[in-house]
Amino acid sequence: MWRRWASVALIAVLALGGCAWKTPGDRRPEPEMTDGSGQSEGLEEDFGEEDLLPEADPAFAAHFTDPLYGDPASELAPFGNDEGWDILHEWDERRDELTPETTVADLIVGSGFAELVSSAGVDPGEGVPDPGGLLDAATIVVGAGFTLLRLTGQIDDEGKRETLRALDILIDFYDFPPELLLQRDDLRSWVG
Repeated sequence: MWRRWASVALIAVLALGGCAWKTPGDRRPEPEMTDGSGQSEGLEEDFGEEDLLPEADPAFAAHFTDPLYGDPASELAPFGNDEGWDILHEWDERRDELTPETTVADLIVGSGFAELVSSAGVDPGEGVPDPGGLLDAATIVVGAGFTLLRLTGQIDDEGKRETLRALDILIDFYDFPPELLLQRDDLRSWVG
């Protein structure tokens, strides 16, 4: 029963994402950009063992080949932001709970994000997003979708649709950055 309600709430939040008002004075936060190689520009620190991403399922590695999918620093990479990083590492530690029937909604609920995702709202008069609002919800859905793919090599149909919808919200908000467009195109072409 909880899975059905979590899915309904997720669909409602993401469907409302296209209803946000935009004003000419929208001030959008500047995401960290990459140089096209998927590696963040100006990244001066070396990453240690604790900064590496968990091993990817072979099906994920074969399809999602751009370095962006292994970039732990770009805010627009699936695992370069706090939400995506945390979901990925939590579920890597819980891999034994993942089955072929696991859904994106299961990861969201299991990570404790169901309430945030289901209650995310948009104040049409604001140019800067509220913490815990629509952008955070979309980022969580993208992180959960790509986490499921990376760790299991599969994604449920509804989860794929919701991850694509979340990517559309982020693409629109950040004015069509190539990193998000690549993720959307690669996920659209995923068959598995």
